[in-house]
Amino acid sequence: MIFWGCTIVGILLTLLGMWETFMAVLHPRAVVGPVTTAINRGFYHLIDSRWLKQCRLVVFSGPALITIHVISWGTLLLIGLSLIAWPELGDGIITSSGKPVDTSFWTAVYYAGFTITTLGIGDLVPKHSPMQVLTVAAAALGFSFFTLVLAYVISIYSRLARRNQFACEIDYRTQRTSDTLAYLKPYLVGDDPSLIHQDLYTLASHMAELLESHHFYSVLHYFRFSEPRYSMSRMLRFCLEVASLLKALRATGGPNASSISEPEERLWHASRQMLEDTCEHFIAHPTSDHEIDTSIAERLCEQLQSASPDARPSDPTKFITAYAEACKEWSHDLRSLEIGSGD
Repeated sequence: MIFWGCTIVGILLTLLGMWETFMAVLHPRAVVGPVTTAINRGFYHLIDSRWLKQCRLVVFSGPALITIHVISWGTLLLIGLSLIAWPELGDGIITSSGKPVDTSFWTAVYYAGFTITTLGIGDLVPKHSPMQVLTVAAAALGFSFFTLVLAYVISIYSRLARRNQFACEIDYRTQRTSDTLAYLKPYLVGDDPSLIHQDLYTLASHMAELLESHHFYSVLHYFRFSEPRYSMSRMLRFCLEVASLLKALRATGGPNASSISEPEERLWHASRQMLEDTCEHFIAHPTSDHEIDTSIAERLCEQLQSASPDARPSDPTKFITAYAEACKEWSHDLRSLEIGSGD
């Protein structure tokens, strides 16, 4: 009875470890297994605690979470294979020297761990065909596991580098001020509105790439940096403010607005989807006392008026109202994300 109990539990744990690895590494959606989900939630609440949230160590949250993931997947495989091998010690698994085998569970862990981490056998060898098959399967499983994990980590940091590059590009567009108007105003007062077309297309394309990166590797949500420019919420705020201001200008007959409807719509939908998916797959703090901030729309009217009387919106009040209506679709979610990510 104990024999079959250990074997069944071992098989289930091994399959669970394989499933967790498959869902996180090979399944290209922001959905992971139950163990990884529980780890993510527990880890989030840990770094969100009052004593750690403002600590400098929070910048290591992403690498630490990846390490915990890999250790948990490997532990499931190790314990599962150990439970399968344990009842076979002394019968199906013997020593190469012919000496009696220690039948403790730690010996089974040693045998399973040695088989997983090396393509060979040590002082313990399989005697019967089932154990020989198990040994070969464990070696193949271990080799596949380490190969997948290595590729997984490399891919994560490759996508992270692209995300950080996009964040830097946004920062440079605002002249490192984080002010959206520093980017938008020169285009709106210029004589050639087509200059902004390609850049809006580029922003929308980068945002779509960012969305798919986080679909493939949801752990990217947990990477934090001390520099504010790398904040996901800051990147989203810039893109959403640009799209919302342009939508409001187009709705109220603002300068050069009618000619940029398509690229503005692309950026709007790409940014909205990124925000919605981030709130769905990353824990965000619900907030109810959030007011729409229209100060950026008011400042835009003032700056356009000072640059050229003909450049400002035909009806500033209507423009500010239209901007506020656009903000209602994303401002609440973005604020929840900012609170949840500590920005």
